[in-house]
Amino acid sequence: MIAFALSAATTADPTDFDALSKAVAKCDRAVVTKTVNDTIARHSTFLIDAYAEQRAIAQARSDLAERRRKLHSGEKVSGEKTTDTEAALTLVREGLDDRQRALDDQRTLDRLEQDMMYYFRQQYLTQCAGRGTEK
Repeated sequence: MIAFALSAATTADPTDFDALSKAVAKCDRAVVTKTVNDTIARHSTFLIDAYAEQRAIAQARSDLAERRRKLHSGEKVSGEKTTDTEAALTLVREGLDDRQRALDDQRTLDRLEQDMMYYFRQQYLTQCAGRGTEK
């Protein structure tokens, strides 16, 4: 499932901001560069996975709306066997709401990570400009 891939991609090897802060303080270009590159790669994967998950949620919501419409209208398509009940559709909606909240939480964490990376990059550039590769 996309949600599983999304949570695995965003929780695997999170950025160690304590180590990054220390590397910036020492103007350790190698550590800062590696951390930035790793974070960019993780962010790219996250964006792709988040987009796919949002599309899946949107499609599932559309399908749910159609199922609810058919249940309320009593409409049956020939050859289609439906076991939808209001309770079953409520459970599906709650599952979609949970998926959306989880995705929103991951987006919030991603934005915070991007904000922190921007801050530390700026700190590094300001503090270490012209220092070369000191450690």
